[in-house]
Amino acid sequence: MCARYGSEHIRRNGTQGGQPKYQCKACGYQARFVPAALAKAAQYAQVEALLTERNSQRSIVRATGVARMTIARLI
Repeated sequence: MCARYGSEHIRRNGTQGGQPKYQCKACGYQARFVPAALAKAAQYAQVEALLTERNSQRSIVRATGVARMTIARLI
């Protein structure tokens, strides 16, 4: 997920220090996105969406698998 635009449309674009660089197709931003961080960002976005729908913390834990303390920290 793009850190600036929030788009999930990214492509691999070279390397930097032996780590792959990625480029956002929507805004052109280039960075060394970590695949695990991409998944975590998507999961946190889902948690935030569920929080705005006024779901309880425990129901969000069941739906996403994110720890309750992590959800409490995001509030």
